[in-house]
Amino acid sequence: MTGYQSTTTLDEPTTSEAHPLAEAGQQATASAGHLAERAADVGLKQADRGRELAAEGLDKVAQSVRRISTDMQTDQPQIANAALTAADQADKVAQYLRQTDARQIIGNVEDVARRQPLIFLGGAFLLGVAASRFLKAAGGDKSGQAGYRSGYSADYRSGAAKDFRSSDSYEATGPGTGNGNEGF
Repeated sequence: MTGYQSTTTLDEPTTSEAHPLAEAGQQATASAGHLAERAADVGLKQADRGRELAAEGLDKVAQSVRRISTDMQTDQPQIANAALTAADQADKVAQYLRQTDARQIIGNVEDVARRQPLIFLGGAFLLGVAASRFLKAAGGDKSGQAGYRSGYSADYRSGAAKDFRSSDSYEATGPGTGNGNEGF
């Protein structure tokens, strides 16, 4: 037998018939792609809602700055003019947010990142610092609220403990205070 010999066995699928695992993998990939598209759409809808809220907030800030600047116009006209300029810029940003959807904003940010990567990274860093400062300020100091606060405070210079539970005065206790309560 000279000529073509087939190397296909019964266990290997031919090109005309699909392997069941490959077909399941293709279906899973297609399902994952659809889920990713739906998740991206939900994310973009959320971003659009946030964009609208940000535009409304910027409008309110601009209105407040304008009111304050009119009050300051007689006393400090230079600061009032700077405030009016800031209010105008806030209005422009609010208008941009209203006219541009989330996909366009993302595209614009990507374009800036490609053209000016150092400026983009610097801006991202500054935005991150500002956001962390804002969140820290909004959260307040929670260190004293989390745990139990004792009514006692130690005076490390004299070695005495002071009882601050009374609002009128405090009583010093401890070594060297002469009140008979030696050793706390």
